[in-house]
Amino acid sequence: KRAVQSPKGKARGRAAKVARTAASPKVDSKCVAVHELIDELSTGLTASCVEMLTVALPYALKTIEVERHSFHATFLASVGDLCSKEQTKREEQIAKAAAQVEAHASEHDGAAAKVEAASCVEQAARADKEASEASMASGIAAANAAAASLDGARKSAEDAEASAESKVGEKADFDAKVDEFFLPLKSGALTGKEWRQRQKAIGQLMALVGRSDAPDSLKVALPLALKETLDARGTFAAKVVDEAERLLKEHSTTLKQAIATAKATAAERQEEVARAEALAKEAAEARDAAQESCIAKENEWLEAEEVLAGLRRQLAGFPEEGARFENEVEVAKASLEALRGAAAKFQLLVSPLPPPQPAAEEEPVAAAVAADVRAQ
Repeated sequence: KRAVQSPKGKARGRAAKVARTAASPKVDSKCVAVHELIDELSTGLTASCVEMLTVALPYALKTIEVERHSFHATFLASVGDLCSKEQTKREEQIAKAAAQVEAHASEHDGAAAKVEAASCVEQAARADKEASEASMASGIAAANAAAASLDGARKSAEDAEASAESKVGEKADFDAKVDEFFLPLKSGALTGKEWRQRQKAIGQLMALVGRSDAPDSLKVALPLALKETLDARGTFAAKVVDEAERLLKEHSTTLKQAIATAKATAAERQEEVARAEALAKEAAEARDAAQESCIAKENEWLEAEEVLAGLRRQLAGFPEEGARFENEVEVAKASLEALRGAAAKFQLLVSPLPPPQPAAEEEPVAAAVAADVRAQ
């Protein structure tokens, strides 16, 4: 069932409908320009002001310009001022956006210059790093060669020292055996029953004589001369024994000279070791310095590379940001053009243009046409 409305409810409904009709008067299609203008101005106005303009402007525009109330004229002039202020504001926004574009372009050029400078720094740092790496490799090779030379010098010194010691031992052994075997045989102390001992001593002595420069004739004559007693030796046998003694002493002297030569050689080798040690130390220090320099140069290059990478990342972000700033300029320009268009339409409503007048030479033609129309 439908609800039955009371008389009071019907009265309130008619009053509300009348109020809505009064608040929204019927206007022609030209008043669409009013709403366009209000939409453009609404961003800088309060909600109550927008509501007031929406309600009041159609009433102010209904009356022709020459018959408008002074309040209407003031009201419309205020709206014109609002348009002018909003236009100035939007022009300032365009200028600000354009300044942002210009500043951004300048920043882009500065960033590009920084990238170029950083790239030069990075290239120089890389060249220094590569040079220091080559220097370090050379230093390592030189240090290794110096160490190997030192090892060789030490080995040579050890061999020379061992040779000198061997010569000393050889002479000591030779002299001791000469004293042990030749002197008893020369003096004829080994006689009679000691013939076995004498034969052994002769054999040991001949081994010593063999080390000398004794000729073969002496080597075969000496054992026969030593077998005779001291009293039984003739002149030839005595000469053989004396020559053998001379040769033995001469060999001992030769061994002494060899010892001196070996010791001198060993001393020279020690001097070579000292020089090699100094060179090895110098090469090691140069190698260590080259390594430290290489580490420092590599750190400098890494730092330069990191700076360059950061600047390149910054530069890579400029196109997107520049496009955003340029879009802001275009949006601001479009906003200004929209305001100008709405303001121009509104101004035509405020001050309509007079209808065009026909040219003087066309007046007779127009009159004739009008006459024909009336006659029909």
